[in-house]
Amino acid sequence: MEREKQEQICQQLRMLAEGRHPFTGEELPLTGAFADAAVLRTLTQASHCLRDLLEQGTPAPLPREKRERRGKFRITPHQLSGILPLPEAAGITAFVSAIEEQMGRNCGRLSPTAVTKGLEERGFLLTQTKDDGRKRKVPTKEGEALGIYMEERHGYRGDYEAVLYTPKAQLYILKHLADLVPGTVMEEDDIPF
Repeated sequence: MEREKQEQICQQLRMLAEGRHPFTGEELPLTGAFADAAVLRTLTQASHCLRDLLEQGTPAPLPREKRERRGKFRITPHQLSGILPLPEAAGITAFVSAIEEQMGRNCGRLSPTAVTKGLEERGFLLTQTKDDGRKRKVPTKEGEALGIYMEERHGYRGDYEAVLYTPKAQLYILKHLADLVPGTVMEEDDIPF
């Protein structure tokens, strides 16, 4: 945010704290929130804080960096053979993160969505539409036999069902990664003989 805009906001907060409309300067009726001394005190303190920051010359926060695009996922058969499944069942995002962590950032980005799409195309997952219209992936009988299952979880937004992949299912994904995720580049190993 530009400094000029910050100063304008500071002025508008000060006007509100004084009981005036921030754009017209007209006095506001002392009803509702403006009848509450705590609200007016908070507005006054906010305008003072912003003014103090502006006087210190604190620069405005920089815009958030865009997520780095790392290109197609590249791996050699030798590297792939060295990746271990997680010791316990995990969600696809955690499993893919573990693969990328073992490979390093120079391997490109492996998409969890691409992996689940590949599993769905091979009949291990199915997309269901819930009563509220949202879609979710669920394992088929073949998926359950592979080691994919649902588990009830409790989060800050309430209860939900998570799709988990056992180490057996994770090994399947690793073994068939190039087939499951189109665009995965299987590079030749450069191991001298």
